[in-house]
Amino acid sequence: MKVSIIGCPFRTTYGQYIESLRSAMERHQAQVQWIASNCGCQDPKELARDFQSTDIDYFELPNEVGPWSVLVYSPETARRALKEPLRAASLSYRTSRYANLSEGADVVHVQQTLNAFGANSAFRILRRIAAPARVITLHELDPEQTARPELNAIYNLADAIVVHDSLMKKKIVAFGVSADLVHVVRCGTEIDPFDEPAVRDGLVFYGGHQLNKGKGLRVLLDAYLRLKQDLPTAPPRLRIHGHFGPVPADARDMVRDFGLVDDVEWLGDLSNDEIKSLYRRSQVCVLPYTGSFAGLPVGLAAANRLPVISTRYAGIPDHIGDLGIYVDGADPAELAARLSAVLGDAAMRAECGLRLRAHAERHLGWDTVAGDTLDVYRAAREQAQFRKLPDTERKVASMA
Repeated sequence: MKVSIIGCPFRTTYGQYIESLRSAMERHQAQVQWIASNCGCQDPKELARDFQSTDIDYFELPNEVGPWSVLVYSPETARRALKEPLRAASLSYRTSRYANLSEGADVVHVQQTLNAFGANSAFRILRRIAAPARVITLHELDPEQTARPELNAIYNLADAIVVHDSLMKKKIVAFGVSADLVHVVRCGTEIDPFDEPAVRDGLVFYGGHQLNKGKGLRVLLDAYLRLKQDLPTAPPRLRIHGHFGPVPADARDMVRDFGLVDDVEWLGDLSNDEIKSLYRRSQVCVLPYTGSFAGLPVGLAAANRLPVISTRYAGIPDHIGDLGIYVDGADPAELAARLSAVLGDAAMRAECGLRLRAHAERHLGWDTVAGDTLDVYRAAREQAQFRKLPDTERKVASMA
């Protein structure tokens, strides 16, 4: 099977995801091509052109810096009037390049994130690119498509849609997308050989790309302060990592306002090996998310025997089931109490870690996720063939 994946090419969460999925599918004997362009997100990795892989069919578009940005992003009325035609032209050209590069693929698989890989691109690809099967992995929703839910009916042109979160499936089905097209497939993680470290210390929090968007940072800091006030000794240090670039000023101000400047360690953007080392030597992963997506940190936590205290949002139950230690994301008192109990029970943490590791080995490895994704491709190809039947034959097939 030849697969063309269209998605972020840079060394971000999404680039890492695509590279890991591609490598695992190739171990399953799939032939996988990665197609991409720059997207205009202005992430430091994109601006530096820090590619995840050298094996990408990449083309450059001047859509985020220079004279183009003056026209596209200027608040001036006269220039703003040019914005939509210019963006439409950019999308049209991009889609044509994607179509040419993916010609001959059995499956075209779009990784929808934001900006030039957002909903407008996904919808245009569904309308313009003819392929034996077309699949969308929906990582994020654009503000426009949530403000105008009727737009999401365009997803019904796809042959399959992948989400990592049952709540995301429920949301887009409510927007008019056929439930039969939507498949929940977990985000994968690397399952390395594991030796329990002699000492574990610290709490770990993943801030993703947007630290203050749906992550529950304020609730976590409030809970940490309560923990610090209640415990007879200082609580473990809180370590924060993610792809958010320089620490946002409002996050630094929040830490300062809670009086926790000396208790929080900003680790920033870590390599995969550094993240695995961090999770392996930490005591608890804390994820009081109310939105966003937490498949990456929760998978790494499970693979490294790290207990997870979290909400039931962000795809966390889909990834670790009943093995999470769940709290209400809006209640810092509850989170503090749960943290205190978990930190005070080393035997419980060890048992929880062992169960998480066993679960990860069964369900979260990239080879398992690749197999599940290839199953989606097969379902998509069947759906595509069904669409091509004449109406009378399609009715007979649907009743069979």
